[in-house]
Amino acid sequence: MSKHVPIPPEWQADFLLKQFSLSHRLGYSLSGVVLVFLPIFTILDATLVSYADGELIWKHILFRLPAVILAITFLLLHHKKDPGFWAYPLLLTLNLSIVGMMAAMFVLHYSEQGGHLLYITQGLTLVIITVATATVYGARDLALIYGLPLTAVIAFIVFSGSPFPDNPIHLAFIPAAIGIGVVIATMLYQEHQRTFIASQQLEHSALADALTGLPNRRSMQTDLQAEWSRAKRDEQCFAVLMADLDRFKAVNDQHGHEVGDEVLTILATRFTNTLRGGDRVARWGGEEFLLLIPNATEESAMAVAEKVRRAVAEPPFATSAGNLAVTLSLGVALHRQTESIDEVISRADKALYRAKQEGRNRAVLAGD
Repeated sequence: MSKHVPIPPEWQADFLLKQFSLSHRLGYSLSGVVLVFLPIFTILDATLVSYADGELIWKHILFRLPAVILAITFLLLHHKKDPGFWAYPLLLTLNLSIVGMMAAMFVLHYSEQGGHLLYITQGLTLVIITVATATVYGARDLALIYGLPLTAVIAFIVFSGSPFPDNPIHLAFIPAAIGIGVVIATMLYQEHQRTFIASQQLEHSALADALTGLPNRRSMQTDLQAEWSRAKRDEQCFAVLMADLDRFKAVNDQHGHEVGDEVLTILATRFTNTLRGGDRVARWGGEEFLLLIPNATEESAMAVAEKVRRAVAEPPFATSAGNLAVTLSLGVALHRQTESIDEVISRADKALYRAKQEGRNRAVLAGD
């Protein structure tokens, strides 16, 4: 069995939603299996065993009824496309009802000590393994699905006074099936985790800059579009800050690109440590970065720009080539209700160009 891979805390909420989605799919499939195979099993049961009286027939019907009702309920809710969190507890209850059904029939026929007990034992063994494939949280789910019915079976065997079977070897199938079921459920759960983590990592790598770990241009464009739509809807403003390292080419020429990469990495850390919780920053290209400030005014946007500029200028950047003095120029543009995203970025770019012309290491507010 492969090593357990924990879900990082920042992905826990997404994983929970993924598991609820899995509950919908597993419950839908299991409900179909129940409604198809339970009538077949009932026919086989009636064929192999001649019921002596109507009471025994009704007992068998009552044993099957909870699983049928739960399966129909699941299918009805699923077809209503209700996205609620009902699927997981209903799936858990459906699994429990299936194991409970076979456990109840095992108890019913235990005292007979005949061939039908072997038949029911084999059915219980098969069900124990089958429901393991329809669990969402692996062995944690099986603790309930197996625990309640099988505890009741053990209690019946111990306290009923029924004689032990003459040939009890087939009873060993049950604990063996439980062990197999736990292994299957655990492996499936771990595979769900690995698949989810791989998907998240792939998505993160598509939206993150490989060097700095910051969101990349593609990711920021999505954020800009969302902020632009929200600002138009709520009639609020946001600010775009274009930031560019001063004389970064000289750093690469004098110290090499590896040191230049160190500078960019340190810069990314200073950005994230300085910005407020709702502010966002992305590597826009090369040594250029774009900062998005929601709910901004000219004063608050310039205050953020100055805070970032000072955080970059002091203290020096500690690199493998020694301490380097690094400064940053910024252009600040406040979004206007009538302009597009490209237009506000263009004004921030022009303000950045002015900051470079006016001596660098400063923030300039965009005009008309």
